[in-house]
Amino acid sequence: MLKNFQTAKINITGVILAGGRGSRMGGQDKGLVKLNGQYIIEYVISALRPQVGKLLISANRNLDQYAQLCDCPVVTDTFGHYEGPLAGMAAALAQVQTDYILFVPCDSPFISSQLVERLYTGLIQVNADVSVADDGERIHPVFSLFKRKLLANLRAFLQTGDRRVHRFITQQSLARVDFSDISHTLLNVNTVEDIAALN
Repeated sequence: MLKNFQTAKINITGVILAGGRGSRMGGQDKGLVKLNGQYIIEYVISALRPQVGKLLISANRNLDQYAQLCDCPVVTDTFGHYEGPLAGMAAALAQVQTDYILFVPCDSPFISSQLVERLYTGLIQVNADVSVADDGERIHPVFSLFKRKLLANLRAFLQTGDRRVHRFITQQSLARVDFSDISHTLLNVNTVEDIAALN
């Protein structure tokens, strides 16, 4: 019988990855772009907070603003700024005390209320080290649940110079979790045009 998720979620830290350059958004900090009058990251915080025991943000700029918006800790990359999502993941894994860490991007305003439970269930059922959302066509590596023990593997991977999240997680014991029925919840807002289309 699967451990009750409401009990298990206390042992999960949610990490919002907000450390990118926002190159396709004209250099704007994507989490702090407004969508229908709210910062995109506010949608992410609202969706994620009820699903996890603790919450933190991984960012490289606007640290005080993020801390205020989330009322939670903000960590910065330890492998050099703007080294990609994996660097943010490593910084977060080094900080958290829970056994499981849930990662999501800061630019996904439609995150499902089922996200964490589905990823946790998928991971536990096959005793994997990582579970990842799959929309039926491809995996979305930054919607993933890690066991904290992966920190050593991740540090070693980063030392090779590779920064590809997909490459790292597919080298681990991986559970692909089906989100094809709610694939729209994995949408990323990447460009000014994306924002205009949604506003």
